[in-house]
Amino acid sequence: MAKKMRAGFYSLSCCEGCELVVFDLEEKLLKALEFVEIVDARLFDGNHPNEKLDIAIVEGGVQSELDKKHLEEIRERSTYLVAFGACATIAGIPGIRNSLPKEMQAKLNSKAIIPVKEKVFPVPAVVKTDFVLQGCPAFTHELLDLLVALYHGKKPVLENIPVCKECKERENPCLLFEGIPCLGPVTYAGCKALCPTERAQCIGCRGFTEDANFEALRKRFRKMDVDERIIHNLFTYFNQNPFKKEGE
Repeated sequence: MAKKMRAGFYSLSCCEGCELVVFDLEEKLLKALEFVEIVDARLFDGNHPNEKLDIAIVEGGVQSELDKKHLEEIRERSTYLVAFGACATIAGIPGIRNSLPKEMQAKLNSKAIIPVKEKVFPVPAVVKTDFVLQGCPAFTHELLDLLVALYHGKKPVLENIPVCKECKERENPCLLFEGIPCLGPVTYAGCKALCPTERAQCIGCRGFTEDANFEALRKRFRKMDVDERIIHNLFTYFNQNPFKKEGE
C-alpha cells in the first residue's frame, strides 16, 4: 500500500457541524483511515499543529483577523486545501450579515466579542483553494470520494450542474409547478436533491451555478405571487444577493 495521506480538519467561524457529520461515515470512515492519517483535528484523535499536510479540510468562514491568520497558516503547510461546507465555500449562514443594511452591520460589529471584519469571507476569497465541497452540512460521500480520488492521483472537477437535474433523475415533481419557491434551477447539484425529494424547497446551500439565470427565476417567483421580501431572503439566505448592483 502507498504511504498514507496526512490530513487535518480545521474550523473557522462556524458551528462545526460539517466536521461532526464526518462521523456519519461510520464504517466507511474506518476504511478511509487505512489510507488517510488524521494528524491534526480538534474533534479527532490528532493534534500536531506544526506538521506538513497532504490535505487540509477547512470549515467555516473568515470573520476576523484571527480566522484569516489561522487560514493562512493552514494554507502554507498544506499541499491541497479543501473548503468544506457552505460557510467555507460561500460564507454560509454567518454571511447573512453581508446583505444587511450598513447601519445594522455596524450594530452587530459593536457587539462582537472579538474584532470582526467588514463582512464574512468564504475561504476561496482569502487563500488559494484547491477544491470545494458544498452544503449545509457538507455531504460526507463527497468528502470520501475526494479522498479516494486524491489518494489515486486524480483531481475531481466541480461540474456546473443544477439540483434540477437530480430532481429529474429521482422523478420528483417540480416544486415550482406546485407554487413552492425553490432555488433548484440555480444551485449546484451533488446533494442528490435531498430537500426537494422531501418536498422542501432548495435554499441554495451549495452555492449558485456559474450560468444561473437569476432574473428568469425571480420572474417565475413573481408570477407565483411570492412576496418580494421572501424572494430576497431566499436568494440571500446562504448566498450574496445576485441582484445587488456594484457599489450598493
